[in-house]
Amino acid sequence: MSTFVKYIVNEYNRNSYSENLNRIKDAGFDGVFISSTKSMSLPDSTNWRSDFLPVSRMIDLAREKGLKTGVILVCFHSPSLWKQDSFSPPVGFSGAAYVPDDWYHPICPNNPTGLEYFYRLIDKMARISAPDYFYLEYLRFPFFWEKEELDIQNRVPPFCYCPFCVTEFSSVVGEIITSPQQIIEMMPEWLQWRSTTVFNTIVDAKLTLGKNSKLIISLPPLTLIDLPFTTGQLPLAITDEGCFVSPYLHHKQKKKNLMWVEDLLDQYRLDMKIRKILPCFEASTRKELDKYISWTRDNVFPGVIFHEWSKLRDNL
Repeated sequence: MSTFVKYIVNEYNRNSYSENLNRIKDAGFDGVFISSTKSMSLPDSTNWRSDFLPVSRMIDLAREKGLKTGVILVCFHSPSLWKQDSFSPPVGFSGAAYVPDDWYHPICPNNPTGLEYFYRLIDKMARISAPDYFYLEYLRFPFFWEKEELDIQNRVPPFCYCPFCVTEFSSVVGEIITSPQQIIEMMPEWLQWRSTTVFNTIVDAKLTLGKNSKLIISLPPLTLIDLPFTTGQLPLAITDEGCFVSPYLHHKQKKKNLMWVEDLLDQYRLDMKIRKILPCFEASTRKELDKYISWTRDNVFPGVIFHEWSKLRDNL
């Protein structure tokens, strides 16, 4: 089992980065997942080139130090895209446009502008020095799980219901959708269509990026039965496609509730191919880090991921 840590950086400095890699290696990690809200997100067109960190150099330097590498791609979340006049936000079931009240700026998977940037992103990433893994983040459309209640029963799925979605769905079912009531009556078909949309996005990313790197798809901290209903993600189909899944096993509401973490992880172990799961934990001390590592060591996970280095480095 390999242990990885997420390393988030917005301004590249070789000396600082190299020093942190040494500390990551000394702390016992086997690999580093590079991320940046600036460099791996969907940038605006004017700063497309300057928004990117020297990812290939960062991968090569990590490998020189004997670390495995991953690159985290922010797929459908972008504050910069929201600033563009041509961008239209996701729409809730009530018909009201989504209004960000925090850092999360979701993008509809059917929004043409968002899709254009997504495909430009994966095309560009396909040309860098190939990491061991690409980690696809924010395939949630637009479930803000960090602030949401995790009990999502008896709710209309928190998907996007914008004109792009409604038009596409209408063409699939062969009926013009003009009211929320129609969507409620056709919710099984809507769920199937949404799941197919999400899955096709993952397949496209795998075809572009998967020649030399393995793909990991992040999952919110929900039960397997709730994931399609909430995010449109189909974990079993994702792993059957040859990708890995990385369920987040932390949430501020749960704090350090290990029983909740263990229950959720047990479900994944029972229902999925365990060799396709890389759980993602959050730790802030050496004691917590060692507890999670010892807890998972006897399993056959290919690896575990910790979120993130800045929360650990001063306590190791």
